[in-house]
Amino acid sequence: MGFFGGGGSPPPVVYAPPPPTRNDEEIRAAKAKEEERLRKQRGRKSTWLTGGEGVGEDAPVQRKTLLGE
Repeated sequence: MGFFGGGGSPPPVVYAPPPPTRNDEEIRAAKAKEEERLRKQRGRKSTWLTGGEGVGEDAPVQRKTLLGE
């Protein structure tokens, strides 16, 4: 209701349509595609030698020494 009366009735409720269904072949194809993507991702990660923080240990540094010492 408005301040001066009237206002009318609320708009009718519109229900969402049901979600589309997928058949078994589409599901199998999507699963195979996702597994292939994950397999390729694991292949790239296996070549990384450090993590996101970089090398966690100190570098093996040796100081120069004079001959005879």
